[in-house]
Amino acid sequence: MITPQEAQQKIIQTLSSLPSETVPLQKGVNRVLAKKLYAQENLPPFNNSAVDGYAVCLSDLIEASPDRPIWLHINRVARAGGEKVIGYEHGAGIKIMTGAPIPNPFNAVIMKEDVIAQGDQIQTTYRPDEGENIRFQGEDIKKGEHLLRKGAILRPYEISLLASQGFSDVPVIRKPLIAFFVTGDELVPASSSHPLTDGKIYNSNGPAMMSLLSRWGIPHIDMGVIRDDPDAIEETMRQAFLSGDAVIISGGLSVGDFDYTRPLLEKLGVTILFHGVAVKPGRPLLFGVYRHQGIEKPVFGLPGNPVAVLVCMEEFVRPALDVMQGLSPSPHRYHLFGETTNAYSLPKGRQQYLFCQVTPCEDRFRIGILPSQGSAMVGQVCKANALALSPIGLSEIKTGETLSFRWLD
Repeated sequence: MITPQEAQQKIIQTLSSLPSETVPLQKGVNRVLAKKLYAQENLPPFNNSAVDGYAVCLSDLIEASPDRPIWLHINRVARAGGEKVIGYEHGAGIKIMTGAPIPNPFNAVIMKEDVIAQGDQIQTTYRPDEGENIRFQGEDIKKGEHLLRKGAILRPYEISLLASQGFSDVPVIRKPLIAFFVTGDELVPASSSHPLTDGKIYNSNGPAMMSLLSRWGIPHIDMGVIRDDPDAIEETMRQAFLSGDAVIISGGLSVGDFDYTRPLLEKLGVTILFHGVAVKPGRPLLFGVYRHQGIEKPVFGLPGNPVAVLVCMEEFVRPALDVMQGLSPSPHRYHLFGETTNAYSLPKGRQQYLFCQVTPCEDRFRIGILPSQGSAMVGQVCKANALALSPIGLSEIKTGETLSFRWLD
């Protein structure tokens, strides 16, 4: 078995981002920009007022002071979206709204709060600086300059910037389409109207994988539950390789008489890069690459137990999906630390993901490790609000020891 860190690195180093596609701008949020973009317009596109107030010429206010108020005649109004006011009269200003074009030769805007308005005149003792309350053409972005780098993540801020430049669509790295299925004669679709018969259990792994992919915004194809029949599994694998950019299979990874996943993958030409990771839950995890006609598609074989499926999806599959859509891989960070409130026995030679109840207490966190947890005990782990890591090599966590953890979201 390899360590979880080695497994994550092997996955990340094997994969690369998918080709680009063009999507409508409003659907580009959280996507990765596929090429460098340049400004199509100045931002702002013209000199405009930053406030509601009065456009003035400083030459008319040279003598303004608290002891000497100046009166200006106001005979025109400039509004946002309206035509630019033309012409200037000595001793006259223009009432102007936020966003309205600044006409020449006006070179400052006085806020409404700094004047006394009487009819078509204003009185002010305020002498503004040149350019005060004016947003100048191109002061934010100049036409032709570098706007966004290739690989930029399009947050709402970048979407706003691109919209201000007139972009209606945007080139981004394509999201991977995931084809997944589960195997097992014992599995039946979840349904409250169909009680279980002897030897059967409801399929929870399929909905678990679908829910995570949906949460991550990854398109997917659920190929259902496939019985433990090598012909049926092989045909489903073939269809999955044709349909998806990556394939995830749950079940059939052990060495029992009806565990067909690995031999069938190898039969179809998948290169197995590892099978078995020193973790609990999730030890049977498999990762390989399907190669056909110059195209490479990653393949994940996940265990059959639901808790192991959820842990492997978050710890190993998600970083792979990050790479495929052009993101920096982001394995979960166990960056918080707390003190254990109970002891817990560990498997030798494996890193265990420990489901816990963590509570803040004064200046530290207290970690209560759930006493009953296993790769099939999804009911127990639903009581947890955090996941802690036990280092490889320990046989027991003692009360009062420090563990790193992350919150479960």
